[in-house]
Amino acid sequence: MDFMVCAYGEPSEEKFIPFVEQHVAGIELQNYDRTGVLSEQGWSEVLEQHRRIASRLNGRLALHGPFAGIEYGYSDHLLRDAVRRRMDLTFEAVRELGADTLVLHTGCSDIMVAFGLTGTWLEAAAGFWKEEIGRYEACGARVVLENVVERSPEGMIALVDRVGSDSLGLCLDVGHANLCSDRAPAEWVGLMGRRLRHVHLHDNHGSRDEHLPVGQGTIDFDAFFDALYRHVPDVTVSLEVIDRPETVVENLVAVTGRFGGRP
Repeated sequence: MDFMVCAYGEPSEEKFIPFVEQHVAGIELQNYDRTGVLSEQGWSEVLEQHRRIASRLNGRLALHGPFAGIEYGYSDHLLRDAVRRRMDLTFEAVRELGADTLVLHTGCSDIMVAFGLTGTWLEAAAGFWKEEIGRYEACGARVVLENVVERSPEGMIALVDRVGSDSLGLCLDVGHANLCSDRAPAEWVGLMGRRLRHVHLHDNHGSRDEHLPVGQGTIDFDAFFDALYRHVPDVTVSLEVIDRPETVVENLVAVTGRFGGRP
């Protein structure tokens, strides 16, 4: 099991790099959706920050791509063109930085979930990914689709199975599952099985997406890691805590000390 830590590439976070080189497998760089999509200049600035990190990192690199407003099967051709352009930019970043993993949201909106339209989403998303995944296969990277508002993993599982590519898998965001689902995160692991390639690790109290340090909320991480080691011991686990860099590092030390190498 490889552990990683999420970062935005800001100068204050560069202190992660020596620790990462000594203790965990790599870094998952984010921020494309927070500031990168605000303008062409914003995208360029985020990419430049990430170039600096990548040039210093000897370990693994993952990217979290943009997600707000991204759906993979718009009927409106103008919206489809906008998504295609954003996905082109994202692929270029993956290839330039040498990332081995790209994390994206499923594009299944809360409207689709609330109104029982997940079948419509599945058909459109599968058509998109059957075409899109080819260039990731060619460059040796993988795409993992992350749960956000999903109440269960069945739709995500159906999407990956329908596309049928080893380069398309799933990312389980433990906090989102705790927030949106009646099923425990450990149960999600069992259902996803070998499709699960990547994990976002953070805590909450089941009412808000707090991104707390592990152990400060209500999630049963002992049961969760037991399930990981039982079903997918080679999964990547990326700590996605939003706090001061010092707190993130402290929590990463605690998490790897407690759960690394289990059982």
